[in-house]
Amino acid sequence: MNEWIDELEPEEIEARLNKDMALVYQECGLETAKLLWEKLAGLNIYVSEKSLFDIKRLYIRRFHNAADPKCDKKALAIRLKVSEKFVQECLSSADEGADPRQGKLV
Repeated sequence: MNEWIDELEPEEIEARLNKDMALVYQECGLETAKLLWEKLAGLNIYVSEKSLFDIKRLYIRRFHNAADPKCDKKALAIRLKVSEKFVQECLSSADEGADPRQGKLV
């Protein structure tokens, strides 16, 4: 839909991007920026890490295997860029929705 943008020079595009779209363009590229304009133009979007942490919890619970060095706590922490403590708390938490980064009330 926005193929006409490809006919412009990158410098011309970059000079006209607002702060948020400049960040998208810089970090994700022109194709992603064009998709956002096509599908979500006019929306304010907040990219929260909460969903990502929920998905990481699911991944930890599904793939943890203490007997496999490729799927033990340390390996999962490295792969998901979280602490070993986060992995341990995910595994010991009975509540799937619980956020191990939050303290427990006694």
